Amino acid sequence: MPVTLRASSIGSLAAQALRDTNSEIIGQVVNTFPNSFYVKTLSGELLFVTNHPLKSPITINVDHTCGLDQLVKPLDQVRLRGKEIHAGRASIDLQATSPYQSEAGQAGRLSCGPTEIAGSLRTASFLLRIVDTTQSALDPRSLAHTGIAQFVHEGILPFRLPGMEKAFYEAALKIVGLGSGFTPSGDDTLGGFLAAYNSLAPTIGRSLVLLDFATLQNKTSWISAKLLDYMQRQIFDEQVRSLIDSAAKGDGNALILALETLLPRGHASGVDISTGALLALGLIHDIAFEEQETEFIATSLGLSP
Repeated sequence: MPVTLRASSIGSLAAQALRDTNSEIIGQVVNTFPNSFYVKTLSGELLFVTNHPLKSPITINVDHTCGLDQLVKPLDQVRLRGKEIHAGRASIDLQATSPYQSEAGQAGRLSCGPTEIAGSLRTASFLLRIVDTTQSALDPRSLAHTGIAQFVHEGILPFRLPGMEKAFYEAALKIVGLGSGFTPSGDDTLGGFLAAYNSLAPTIGRSLVLLDFATLQNKTSWISAKLLDYMQRQIFDEQVRSLIDSAAKGDGNALILALETLLPRGHASGVDISTGALLALGLIHDIAFEEQETEFIATSLGLSP
């Protein structure tokens, strides 16, 4: 029997994907979880349907209903009929949705001095060392730890100097697909790094780092590659946005609050995304103020070579 879910919010890219469809069929379900499922559209975009309130440009938020994986299965066709999305036994009513458009906030500029930024990053690094980091990039026993430590040494630290783009790209691609889980630690760490770095690169006169999607897809799963691609293009959710914005403002209290909301995500994704973001923010700080805070952060996180 069909179950009707009411959508409360729809991200700008998700709404655009629905508007751009030329047929009733939008795409198909690729993964399901108790509280969410992913849709690959016919145009190759990714939609995320969840009953959690966290908003993002690719997310459709629905009312609280447990067991979405009992209503929708992988390979189910997803159809748009008027103001309703149909997938499996679920019907999603879009009539009362409010649009979500990610705002740039403070990202794109540093609005305080080096002392405030360095202090907030050091506090955040300390917090990451006292939380549970099992199977994350920070766990020395994890599959990804050694590779990500090498990425820091071979890619991130040299990248402080101009003209080191090639070395960074080569080091970055080595960690794509590294680790286990739905989104491997290497992908999440790199995604967090690129989200923060690309958000603030213009303020230090640097170009954005954009990895080729086809190359990413050859090294990891399609969903993980797509999420990494969105992160590097600054398409991310409210929690990641808050983390970057609070660090750019040097607001230590807001940064800790942002970390506390992000860290529980997935099995280790929150830790890995946060790790990458803090390393990028340290690098941005060093380039802007000609300091060497990134080494301290890497050492504090146990990622020194």
